[in-house]
Amino acid sequence: MGVRRPFLSALAGLFALAALACAGDPAARIDARRARYAVKVQSFVVRDDPGAARQQVVLDVRIDWNGGEALAGLTVDVSMADPTGKEKAHRRAWLDVSKVDQGGAQSAIVLDDVPYQAGDGFYAEVRSPVPAAERADYREFAAGS
Repeated sequence: MGVRRPFLSALAGLFALAALACAGDPAARIDARRARYAVKVQSFVVRDDPGAARQQVVLDVRIDWNGGEALAGLTVDVSMADPTGKEKAHRRAWLDVSKVDQGGAQSAIVLDDVPYQAGDGFYAEVRSPVPAAERADYREFAAGS
C-alpha cells in the first residue's frame, strides 16, 4: 500500500477543474491565451504636426509569447505617466500578433492626441484576467479568437 499525498491529489484535482472550466468557457480560454503574452515599451518618439496642431507618440514595443494556442490579435493597455509615476492618460491598442513566435517580435503603437510633456513615460501591459464587465473593450473577446 502506497503513501497517500492528499495535498498532491487535491492540487491535481484543482488543475483538472481549471482545465474543464476553461474548456467550457470561451472567455476563460481567451484570458488563458492572453496570459501567455507580455509586452514592453522599448522606446518612443514624439511627432509634432504644427500644421494640424496635433501630437502623435509612436511606441516601439516588444511582444513576447510563451507558446500554446496563439491569438490573431491582442489588446494592450497603455499608460502615460508623469515624472512622478502618476498616470496621466490610458489607452487600449490593438496589435496584430499573428506572426509573433516564441522568439518574440517588435511592433509599434501609434497614439494620437495624448497630453505628452517632456519627462513623461509610457508603459504597456497585457492585462489578465480581464474583468467580465470590461471584456467588450478587448477585441479578442468580441472576435472569439
